[in-house]
Amino acid sequence: MYSTKGIEAVATITELRSKTSELVEHAKNIERGILIQKNNEPYAVLISYDLYLKLLGEQAEPVQTTTRRRRGRKKRGGQR
Repeated sequence: MYSTKGIEAVATITELRSKTSELVEHAKNIERGILIQKNNEPYAVLISYDLYLKLLGEQAEPVQTTTRRRRGRKKRGGQR
């Protein structure tokens, strides 16, 4: 058996794939982490950014966001 100290919810890796946005939103709104299991074993923990900083012993500061450009798909046949 493994420790679930600091864990508020459990999800499988399959649930993480299919419900990523919902799990991230849930992690943001809870005080503890979400344990992600793969093959019924602990695999990772999803936590909010604020909790991450708290665990590091740092104060939350505004995060600078960068605009990421997506690469457009190249059209076949030389068309643009």
